[in-house]
Amino acid sequence: MKTKLTLLIPFLFLFTCIAFSQENAPNSTNHLFEFEEPVDRWSTGLTFQALSGFREIKMSGATYDSFDEAWIGIGVGFYADYKINKVWKLRSEVGVNAYVGFDPYINFQSEFKFTDRWSFYAGSGSYFNTSADHLVQRDEQGTAIINPYVQLGLRYKMSKSWTLDLRYQQDLYARRKATSLNRFSKDGPLSTFSLGFNYRF
Repeated sequence: MKTKLTLLIPFLFLFTCIAFSQENAPNSTNHLFEFEEPVDRWSTGLTFQALSGFREIKMSGATYDSFDEAWIGIGVGFYADYKINKVWKLRSEVGVNAYVGFDPYINFQSEFKFTDRWSFYAGSGSYFNTSADHLVQRDEQGTAIINPYVQLGLRYKMSKSWTLDLRYQQDLYARRKATSLNRFSKDGPLSTFSLGFNYRF
């Protein structure tokens, strides 16, 4: 009995020391089975744009005339980014551009970061003509609600919250076709250049 008790005391002492060291160890996790901490992949913010562009206007009637119309305007929008990994992310953007009128828009972008501060993106989206009668088909005025476009751009990260945004957009088809109701005037596709800033919340 005394021999068993003598052998039991060192085991109890060793067990107590192991348990105490595990409780007070700074990092007792088994790294072999440790997974990376969850990362917040979503970010949101605002985008502000100064717009400049041109489109071709064609008028036919008693006389035929064609000329380029230049315009300037501003735009403001809200964006949501989803970070896929360290270099790729996706963006959804909604907002309003104001020049001749107010054009609500939505677009989706894929962005590739090629340096610590510079990234390239490409996307597509659509303007919405709220005065048109049909979603896709042209109405009597030669307009449609959906006006799709494509875009290319560069972004420069100025700080944690601010990003410089250079963008080019091109409509896929004319905003308005020539009809008798609009005196056979056709507004061609818009080509838009913009310089803007993104603010991250």
